[in-house]
Amino acid sequence: MVIYVVRHGRTKWNERGIMQGLTDIDLDDVGIKQAYLAKEELIGVNFDVCFSSPLRRASKTAEIIVDNRCKIIYDDLLIERSMGTFEKKPYNLYKNSPYWDYNLNLSDNGVESIKHLFSRASEFLNKIKKQYNDKTVLVVSHGALIRALHYLIMGYDSKTDFLSFNVSNAKVYRYEI
Repeated sequence: MVIYVVRHGRTKWNERGIMQGLTDIDLDDVGIKQAYLAKEELIGVNFDVCFSSPLRRASKTAEIIVDNRCKIIYDDLLIERSMGTFEKKPYNLYKNSPYWDYNLNLSDNGVESIKHLFSRASEFLNKIKKQYNDKTVLVVSHGALIRALHYLIMGYDSKTDFLSFNVSNAKVYRYEI
């Protein structure tokens, strides 16, 4: 299976450094352009199916990239990590917190724990492996979920610095499983 993973294009909140989490924000003009650039990068790839988070910033990115070339399946497993009380606040309040420490596995302040995030990403991967084993799949999602997918595919341990993999808006990542 070949999986192409793309984070949604930029939003006004991305530009301003505001945490989105589950807050449903639209792409801004730059984010729409980024989605079209990702579409151009993937123009020669024949996807069998696309899975997308149902949140607007991801679903719009998926619609632009796919451009009716394959079916889009919206899957709640691909939604962004809940950022709890950090949502709608500056990213700087969150970025130095230990929410990416696998051993601590914090879930206070309404933030989805890292182990739950990884469990959700693993459930999604296992599902598509069973249904689309020898297919080419596009996944459009969010930074935290994509980070979890990346480490599930590439490997990790309890000492992994998960923040060392920076997920950029509308960047295409390719994996063979």
